[in-house]
Amino acid sequence: MFKVKVVLAGPSEGGKTTLANFLADATENSISEQYRPTRGLRILEFESNNLNVNNRFARAEVELWDASGNPAHENCWPAVKKDAHGVVFVFDPSVEEQARALEPFYAYFVEKGGLSETQCVVFASCRADGKIARGAKLGSQFNRIPQLQINIAEEANRVRNDFNTFLVSLLNNLSEKSEQEEMSIMNMRN
Repeated sequence: MFKVKVVLAGPSEGGKTTLANFLADATENSISEQYRPTRGLRILEFESNNLNVNNRFARAEVELWDASGNPAHENCWPAVKKDAHGVVFVFDPSVEEQARALEPFYAYFVEKGGLSETQCVVFASCRADGKIARGAKLGSQFNRIPQLQINIAEEANRVRNDFNTFLVSLLNNLSEKSEQEEMSIMNMRN
């Protein structure tokens, strides 16, 4: 079984907690809850099964780190970033400012954090209330990161599949790194 740490990063009211609750089955009615900002950090743990990793079915223990989007909680970011395998950037595409607000998260977790674009995905989270997205434009640094529009209320299975596809890409990378480390150790012994 794999263990993977995934960070949900993005501005306040972007949909991170709703997504985290949905993925972890943390609440029965996570979509219609009244907005309550995350204070600092929430860590949700769950298992994801039947993941096709290097043509073998695998399970993963997922630590989902739901980081507050409030700049007042940036002091939590070093702990959030430590040992992260991937980042899901989450924002509300109907609010133009939210797209710009993703940039500091990208700078910290990708540019300064040592993660590559292949370890990232963007979820443009449409609201459950049916609010129409205007299609806020992300900065050019996001051009090489997959960008998916999600709506948990209307396409729950697709959202879970999109997340699992991202997990599989992270686990394939972890598996390859592990194999490379094993080969390196074997070569040192010879």
